[in-house]
Amino acid sequence: MAIKSKELAGMLGVSTATMSLVLNHKPGISDELRSSLLARIQEMGYGYMIKEEPQELQEGSPAPMKNIAYLVMSDYQDEGDEAAFFPPVIEGAEREARHLGYHFSIIHMYDEKGSRLRDSIRREEYAGMLVYADVMSQELKKELDAMDIPYVMLDCYDPFVKASSVTVNSQQGIYTAVRYLQEKGHREIGYVATGTARSSLLERRRYFHYAMEDLGLQLNREHDIVTNCRGAKAQEYLELLWKGGVKPPTALLVENDVLAIPVYRALKSAGYRVPEDVSVIGFDGRSICSIMEPTLTTMRIPRRLLGRSLIMLLHNKIDMKARSMEDIPVRLEINAELVEMESVCPVTWK
Repeated sequence: MAIKSKELAGMLGVSTATMSLVLNHKPGISDELRSSLLARIQEMGYGYMIKEEPQELQEGSPAPMKNIAYLVMSDYQDEGDEAAFFPPVIEGAEREARHLGYHFSIIHMYDEKGSRLRDSIRREEYAGMLVYADVMSQELKKELDAMDIPYVMLDCYDPFVKASSVTVNSQQGIYTAVRYLQEKGHREIGYVATGTARSSLLERRRYFHYAMEDLGLQLNREHDIVTNCRGAKAQEYLELLWKGGVKPPTALLVENDVLAIPVYRALKSAGYRVPEDVSVIGFDGRSICSIMEPTLTTMRIPRRLLGRSLIMLLHNKIDMKARSMEDIPVRLEINAELVEMESVCPVTWK
């Protein structure tokens, strides 16, 4: 004898709303409860009331809510090879997205505050978002949260702003570089930064100070250099510094590989040789390292893995949202790897 779902709910001791979610394969309850109720419904002979589950879509066919947006909130088109950092990250993310059945699209917004998000992104079209911004502010978080779409930040983290992110492990990378120089006999180690207000770069300089102190190395304030510019202007600034009476340390750790170019040129202009007089280490592991003269020792970031990790974390957040699970902010850090080239040599102190 046929019965109504309301009666079946009463027989099983659950609400009619819960019974509707079970019979229609809708999210909103735990997997354990769903499995238990489905089994009991079958045992009671009411399996015919369970709607047939939607068939899996064939590979390559579009599906609603299977789109991921890669939002570029910051204009990263800097001088030289700066923009070349991102294509491998995007490639890794796109490959992993495709593997998981998502369509991947890149949207350039150049809007650090996120004020145009709700006008540019339609909530019903995207299952998740990857977000690149210089800084994760409370203002940007508010706009992202208002979208009600799961998102993960790319190499952008603020301990006071609760948002999931995949970042480079700056502490591990910088510490490894400083310790490597120390093992090569360097006691005078300096740092060169652009002063760019990007959370990842600010973090690198902060961890340089930490590494120097933790390893018992004295940091000369004249060797803690902030150019407040890039490219030719950074070269000019450094030339004036080193030609004007400030002697560079025996080793320099540079904020990123691109900045190492004006560092090389300024050292040469001031009469110093790399690595005989000054050893240099970069950060990021970009293609230019192998064509610089001498080739640049660097801390390599596995950028494709970084991109894949972004999608894997985002996929988990999408799944948790579909199952009405609590969203806990997560920070996943990717370690950097020391790549030894020709720009570092040992120092013997007399």
